[in-house]
Amino acid sequence: MEEELKTPKEKVQELQRKLYLKAKSEPKFRFYALYDRVYQFYVLLRAWEKVKENKGAPGVDKQTIEEVEKEGLVNFIKSIQRELREGKYKPEPVRRVYIPKADGSKRPLGIPTIKDRVVQMAAKLILEPIFEADFEDTSYGYRPKRSAQDAVKEIWKYMNWGYDKVVDGDIKDCFGTIPHRELLDMIATRVVDGKILKLIKMFLKAGVMEKESLDIDDKGTPQGGVISPLLANIYLDKIDKGWKPYSNFWRIVRYADDFVIMAKYGVKEAYGRVKEIITGLKLNMNTDKTRIVDTTKASFDFLGYTIRKANSRKNGRLVTYVYPSRKSENKIREKIKYVTNKRKPVKAEEIVAELNRVIRGWVNYFRMGNSRKSFDEISWYAENRIRKFMRYRRNKAGYGYGEYPSKFIYGKLGLYNDYQLCFERRKL
Repeated sequence: MEEELKTPKEKVQELQRKLYLKAKSEPKFRFYALYDRVYQFYVLLRAWEKVKENKGAPGVDKQTIEEVEKEGLVNFIKSIQRELREGKYKPEPVRRVYIPKADGSKRPLGIPTIKDRVVQMAAKLILEPIFEADFEDTSYGYRPKRSAQDAVKEIWKYMNWGYDKVVDGDIKDCFGTIPHRELLDMIATRVVDGKILKLIKMFLKAGVMEKESLDIDDKGTPQGGVISPLLANIYLDKIDKGWKPYSNFWRIVRYADDFVIMAKYGVKEAYGRVKEIITGLKLNMNTDKTRIVDTTKASFDFLGYTIRKANSRKNGRLVTYVYPSRKSENKIREKIKYVTNKRKPVKAEEIVAELNRVIRGWVNYFRMGNSRKSFDEISWYAENRIRKFMRYRRNKAGYGYGEYPSKFIYGKLGLYNDYQLCFERRKL
């Protein structure tokens, strides 16, 4: 009776705990019977809940999340369950889209159908705790209870310990070049359920649909796929494990295909070692983006932060500073500018409500570190954009500081003002 009262989330968490503990307690244990767990109704239902939370665009079949719910969620889940149980499931090709990057190029994304996202999520829910038990602590990207901020804090710690010579590294087209055979071999070191391996292989071989042209390759796990980050971490775990013999000399922090190596000395040798490991995985260093930095003389950017060493104003000692990068500041300014477009036919209160969501997310990401100066600048920029918006509505030029003082912007309109918990609140 108690089991029946548990939610899909609780049931999945309990199953994941058991899988994790089994994998952690027996590092050489290989899992033979997992496939039937993937198509359990509560697993598929939990997978659906997570897919819905993530939202996202439709795949090649153009079916949306709203349409699935309108046509009947239970029948949708039961249909997937039946296809998986009877071995009739076959994923559709992913839909290729491109998103612009800061350097003017475009990043390819592969968008699976809603049904395929649910199946991928179900497989991820079962596989992730098994491989989490094996992953190294040096990896932070796309992992439960780990974040980009955790990775940056680790870098900050080691740099303060004197590891101030840095390899700021990047793997070229990592998601697009991971070889399928080697990836499946790595998965098989832990999971020998043939149906699971076949399912993953089908995900990898589903192909990419672009302008009605289907492309199927023997490498790559498309960015945009639900299970792609986990598969990439399984493959890239070889970097973390390959680095362990050198961890007494050099420290590494990896976030997906971006990494930072910190050294007190021998940084060029560290660069050569990591390049050797990456080449051995049939991947390539992005030489255009990878560089060696002496952080006492120059800064480097990682995960949206700028990191450098400088003399403290308090005691003159060399310490590590972490704050939003110029690129990150430019991005939030562009978003603020877009939200506060003076030609939008909405009220100022609606603009502020939308603006608050944008700013709050940015501030929460950069709350750690030495961000006060950046927060003050973004706060002032947002204030002035609101003023310009309201002045335009009244056919007036300028900012109107007297007409719309900070007290009005933050008090009456309610513009977000909790820029830091550790700093003083902005004085109005």
